[in-house]
Amino acid sequence: MKSPHSLSDSELLHYADEHIQYEIDMLTWSAGILAFLAVHKAEGFLPWAVNNGLLNSFALHARNLVNFLYSCSKGKDFAIDIVLEDYVDADTITNYLPAISPLLEEALTKANKQAAHLSMERIQYERAGKEWMFIKLSKQILKVFASIAPNIPDSKISDTLRQKLTKSGFRIPVVDISIGKSQSGDPISISFSLRISQDGKKIEGVSA
Repeated sequence: MKSPHSLSDSELLHYADEHIQYEIDMLTWSAGILAFLAVHKAEGFLPWAVNNGLLNSFALHARNLVNFLYSCSKGKDFAIDIVLEDYVDADTITNYLPAISPLLEEALTKANKQAAHLSMERIQYERAGKEWMFIKLSKQILKVFASIAPNIPDSKISDTLRQKLTKSGFRIPVVDISIGKSQSGDPISISFSLRISQDGKKIEGVSA
């Protein structure tokens, strides 16, 4: 297991602003788009491929964030990993980090066995018909961050990121999706747009 605090506080702050925020943004945006794309994924190879590409991206970012939160406590982190223990001490983790849920445990296994590797476990997941619950999974990950973020020292996290992590409610981007089809009915284009309200302002998202 790596020794925590291998980076300076300033380096950790910049790391969180760039990399942790990126992982969270990609998690929430891919989950939001998938929520609106799901109804189109059976309409042809184009929406099917886009849906699967986004789902693979979502699985990767979910795995990265769950590993950040829990891999060190599970003894499965690597020496070069940045983990929660770089940001808070053991007492804070004991007092504020929720136990890893079955859904988060399953997400790690599915990301590794179903998305990242050509494993035999893929067959088992397909037979079981287990779908990725990307909205519920995202909510659980963000809830864990909301529990721990207020306890990260000011020297290691920016006010902007702390406020983002502790904001109540999971905001799903509201995305309009259009599938363009040929005269024969085959999908030939797909477009995404943020929904615009009647007063011309963007709708940032809906709570889930």
